[in-house]
Amino acid sequence: MLDDPLAPHPGEVLLTGRAGTVVVMNAHMWHGATANRTAGQRRAMHAFYTRRDKPQQQYQKKLLSAGVQARLSPGLRNLLALDDPLSDELSSRFSGASGFLK
Repeated sequence: MLDDPLAPHPGEVLLTGRAGTVVVMNAHMWHGATANRTAGQRRAMHAFYTRRDKPQQQYQKKLLSAGVQARLSPGLRNLLALDDPLSDELSSRFSGASGFLK
């Protein structure tokens, strides 16, 4: 156990890059972030893939307004499992919005 929980971990690796740099990682590993000391925004995109018979990480039907859902093509509705009763059942019981969307 470390004496100072805010001290850098002895095995940590700090990733840095210029604007536009992309980092692909498994978000299940322990990770953190440092302060953004630039004037620009820091963007992140999180992807989660799961089988249709497993709950979504974020329940898409809850996150998209009825107006947006109404404008989606049948293909997109299928991709997001918006009309799938099994997805409704699993996602409404086991998921919602992950951390930053709560």
